[in-house]
Amino acid sequence: MAIDKQTGLPILRKGDDIFATFDQIQDMIRERAFHVFNNRNPDEGDALSDWLTAESEVLTDIALSYDEDENQVTVEGDVTGYLPEEIEVKARDGMLEIGGIHTEESSSKKKGVTKRTSKQMSFLRSFTLPDSADTDKIDVHLASGKFSARIPKNSSLGV
Repeated sequence: MAIDKQTGLPILRKGDDIFATFDQIQDMIRERAFHVFNNRNPDEGDALSDWLTAESEVLTDIALSYDEDENQVTVEGDVTGYLPEEIEVKARDGMLEIGGIHTEESSSKKKGVTKRTSKQMSFLRSFTLPDSADTDKIDVHLASGKFSARIPKNSSLGV
């Protein structure tokens, strides 16, 4: 999620933008599912179970809650460990998608041998929005690991 340097608020990308984060996560799942397929007995499992196994290995489980009332849709959750620039939000075509990729790298040197480790966390969640959701007026916040998105409903479309 990019931050506007003047206002300090998150910049929400909308419309037909293709987000690299979402594509990158899907590519990681696809690659892992292929490896799961290649390493299993052909008589055990199927393409769907391969995909679900890959998803569970690639994606980090994060808790996001979805609430809806007559005035707005609210999605909130804990994304501790992710920086604002590592999270992207897309609202279009009746969907709200939230994704993030965080990578931590460290290295240590002991007795002339350098050890490097890398840890990656990623998540991708999508929610179907009601027809009355006005995604042009979405309000997104991320502070201290707490994510929130509020989408008002257009009262002229009804509830």
